[in-house]
Amino acid sequence: MTRSKKILSVFAAAVMLFSAVFFSPVPVSAGAAEKDIMFDETDVMEDLQSMEGFSLAKYPYYESIKPEMRVIDFVEYCYDFRANMRDNYGLYLYVYNPNAQNIVTESEKNKIQIAVAYDSDPITEKSNALTYEKFDLQFCSMSEGAGVNKLFYKFKVIDHKSADGKTIAERVNSMDRRYDISGIELLTEGNSKATDYKVATSYHFTGFAEGYGEGGEGTTLTRNSLETISLDLHSTTYRFPYINQHGPGHQNQLDSVYFAVPKEFNENYGELYRVKCCWDEQRTTPVIVTNKQEVYEDVAAHLNTDGSGAKYGVFDNFTVQDVMGGAGSLRYADWAFNKNVGGSSLLVISPDTPYVGYVFKSDKSNVKDTDITSAQMKDWIKGHGNASYLFSDSVDEGRTKGYQEHTFTADEPFDMLTFNQTASGWDKFCLNWQAFWGGKKWDFGPEQQDPVEPIRLVKDSDFTGTDVTDAGKLYVHSGDFDEFESFYKANKSTKNVFLLRFAVTDYYSNMADVWDGGFFSSRDDESTYIARETVFLDFDIIELTFLRDTTETIIPVVASPIDVVGGISAPIEKDGIEWWKVVVAILALILIIILLWPILPLIIKAVVWVIMLPFRLIKMIVQAVKDKKDSGPPNKK
Repeated sequence: MTRSKKILSVFAAAVMLFSAVFFSPVPVSAGAAEKDIMFDETDVMEDLQSMEGFSLAKYPYYESIKPEMRVIDFVEYCYDFRANMRDNYGLYLYVYNPNAQNIVTESEKNKIQIAVAYDSDPITEKSNALTYEKFDLQFCSMSEGAGVNKLFYKFKVIDHKSADGKTIAERVNSMDRRYDISGIELLTEGNSKATDYKVATSYHFTGFAEGYGEGGEGTTLTRNSLETISLDLHSTTYRFPYINQHGPGHQNQLDSVYFAVPKEFNENYGELYRVKCCWDEQRTTPVIVTNKQEVYEDVAAHLNTDGSGAKYGVFDNFTVQDVMGGAGSLRYADWAFNKNVGGSSLLVISPDTPYVGYVFKSDKSNVKDTDITSAQMKDWIKGHGNASYLFSDSVDEGRTKGYQEHTFTADEPFDMLTFNQTASGWDKFCLNWQAFWGGKKWDFGPEQQDPVEPIRLVKDSDFTGTDVTDAGKLYVHSGDFDEFESFYKANKSTKNVFLLRFAVTDYYSNMADVWDGGFFSSRDDESTYIARETVFLDFDIIELTFLRDTTETIIPVVASPIDVVGGISAPIEKDGIEWWKVVVAILALILIIILLWPILPLIIKAVVWVIMLPFRLIKMIVQAVKDKKDSGPPNKK
């Protein structure tokens, strides 16, 4: 059955709480003689005091358990339906800050969420919003002085083109300019993440300012309430306990967020069917974890460098190849810190050689007993100010670096590849041989990994009392499971808890080779490991779509962004040659010798004959040339 395109209005009359009509004169006259006024530069207090009905008594300072801010007015300045008359056009909002918080006014994290697509053109009061986007906010002014310091802020919306190729100014209906705003995000001092404050209002402007439109005499503003969902976002990162299609050291990493939706939304609109979200995607530069104090101090002193001048060298996937009959050697590595350690420059490394950005000290005798938590990684990133050297110039192949928006649909699962599923028989044989004799054993994974559903409703039956098993089935990190279960129990009576699985990326963790800088360099491959992961900064959910039969309902979301940063886990290789394999190998060799003993001389003779065959051929050729030379030239008649 074909799904209809009918979309329920998220601000339909059935869910309206109120609708108020009132006049909101532009604080500065927009008459023909004053079109050159720069409204970006007018003072917030002068603007507010020029508005009808404004009184400071309505906006006192007060303390609150949670920080509060509120948009008290929204202004459309000098709109005109003619593009060449829109030089002064702008959208402005006035923020009431009762806690006198210090807003970081120049932060790129200050944003507003506005609807950018509707189900009809032109847009009318009955049109249904189809999707929302974030727009940057530009700081204009702040109230200052006794009694009003930091009480009010003025911001301008920075317009941009959306997926339809239009700006807000080009999209609105000139006779009823509609701006649906779900919330604003503002960053305050002392915080690394912005806080999302609910606006939940649809603003409608009619008429034109004096000197604009056709005979403009002023604008009329109507406010309607807008239904929104407030979400509290939490994250978890799960790594599958086997190697993926990229081979040893590589694992599939599944990143998820979870949240609780009031049950009335499912009761009124159906199942959660689609989630639109956004994030800033980055891949870390190498993370070094070592239990050697001197290596830790050496690397820590050379962050954001290639390690030149350091005493120690740290190499990833290090190999040596003899050349010139063993007279020299070439060194190969996928990545190197201080590649010239020991005075050797004969090192070949891959083109992707980012500087080291992280180093952590392990207090375990076996460094593989040390994992770095998500909190430690977040603290490191925050403590280094999200510096560029913490992140590589590229991310996984097929993925996109930087800010992006994505929409996930419940019935569109995504696949993950395993090594067992993609590797050739020869590749598997080589790794098994290495595991047998070299002591590095890897789990190849299943021959087919089950597809992962992106939107998962959490149920009571998901909790059997065995936390590790339950965490594995839900793809929740075992270290996060207690918090996840507590969140579920605290919300399940009034809300439905959902897991959104939004990204499968390549996690890399492998033992490193450490060399000292002495004349006779010593090699250590047991004290240090190197890891790299993908992180998702300022992750946010923009909207939820519910489905009942063939009817979809889109609800904008108010949620403060979070960082989705997984911890660092040690390599999953298993150490050591298993003793029983050595015994079996020795017994098998003895048995073969016993069985072949009667014909062993013949086998040895045949092997020697094969080895000597090329030399015999060479000798025959040389003898033939010599005989021909000794016979002299042919006789002439």
